[in-house]
Amino acid sequence: MTRQKEDVHDLVKVRALTLHRMYVDNDLSAFKRRVKRPDFDELVSDLETEVIDGIAAYNIDRVTRQPRQLERLIDIYERARRPMVFATTAGDYDLSTDDGRFNARLYVMIANKFSADAARRVARQKKAEAMEGKPHRGVAPFGWKDGGKEAEPFEAELINKAHRDILNGKLLSEVHLEWVELGVRSRQTPPGRNITYTSVRYILTNPRLCGYRVYVPQAEREKRGRLDLSEFVLERADGTPVIGDWEKICSPDQWRAVCDVLKSRAISGRGRKKGSTVTKRLLTRIARCGECGGGMLTMMYTRGTTSYERHGFFYTCLKSAGGCGGVSRSGPPVEEFVEAALLAYLRRMAKALRSGTSEINPALVKARAELDQVKAEIAEARQLRESGEFPLKEFVREIKRLDDRRDALEIEVATLNVSGMESSTTAAERIAREWETYTTPMKRAAIERFIEAVVIKKQPRGGNHAFRPDLIDVIWK
Repeated sequence: MTRQKEDVHDLVKVRALTLHRMYVDNDLSAFKRRVKRPDFDELVSDLETEVIDGIAAYNIDRVTRQPRQLERLIDIYERARRPMVFATTAGDYDLSTDDGRFNARLYVMIANKFSADAARRVARQKKAEAMEGKPHRGVAPFGWKDGGKEAEPFEAELINKAHRDILNGKLLSEVHLEWVELGVRSRQTPPGRNITYTSVRYILTNPRLCGYRVYVPQAEREKRGRLDLSEFVLERADGTPVIGDWEKICSPDQWRAVCDVLKSRAISGRGRKKGSTVTKRLLTRIARCGECGGGMLTMMYTRGTTSYERHGFFYTCLKSAGGCGGVSRSGPPVEEFVEAALLAYLRRMAKALRSGTSEINPALVKARAELDQVKAEIAEARQLRESGEFPLKEFVREIKRLDDRRDALEIEVATLNVSGMESSTTAAERIAREWETYTTPMKRAAIERFIEAVVIKKQPRGGNHAFRPDLIDVIWK
């Protein structure tokens, strides 16, 4: 770069030109179509507004290697009503004449072809190295030491803890906030800035964590922003993933379960924040109306009332949500009762399992059986359709329902498989021990794992309406 600048300064002196300023887009490709080059754009703008009367460059391919960018310059030179210069150390281009334009276009096309050929050779080499499992060159990703082969213990533990928390119900936004509070930074985090939510998601879903080698073609990188790297895992001829030559941070099952859970949360649902499958309150829709069986939602008491000061919110069966509107109950006492019941249940379970021999997770057995049943129903529906016994309209509706149910069950089975890596005894003890540190989403996940529903019965008329535990039924799975 320094030598080229010196040559341009010499060119300006020899041609007796006046140098306005140097336009330099260092380390920015003049070949790649989607690369923004601020100084090139300023050069074009200054030519159009007559701030400058021409260009002096080391070579035309230093100005551009894209024919369409050259055409922008040609348009300016053709419209100009003043003498203009396009000088290079290899010769001048008179863009106001046919021959000058032809020569400029020819040299830019040749430069473009050379760059395309070189890019293709580099891409092929990178693909070959990737198929051999060699790590990506450049800055080591989060979780590994410099060189990208040996795991960095602190970062690896952060990733594994975040995985466990997410599978236990914690929101990705909560993990992000936790990392920000800890001062966690990736090597790509700009100085003085916090790690971003997108970066945390990218780190936790990187296939590299479980040893899978990824290869993303340059064209894909240029077309899109942040990529879902799971789409670019390399596979061998037999369909097995290419395993990289570096220390793994988690198992493939754990990585896949985390990816599935986060993808499922990208679907917004009723009463939920967009991008989340969890709700603000502990028992929303887990609590069921004792009169009609409908899922109960929460509402705030009127500000300034005694109920608002004491409880803040209440669970209610809303007619507008399809319920009967006949049952409501103050929220905090119900939640405290259910939490106490769950913790007592978990302690009893841990004690019973320690004295027994069975460690089979009943929720996993149930989910697997249901998944097998749904897959069988899908196969049967397709056979009926092929034989003409299933009308198209009904088939489309039914297959969509079954596909949605299958996808949900596959996520559930993957999550339970990972959580099942610890025994039922250990899981029950851990949840009971760590309960006070759990966020609301994590508590909801634990409740949904063990409780089918919390039925809230109608309060009898009269009396002082004190909280009555006998009107709350916890239905266990």
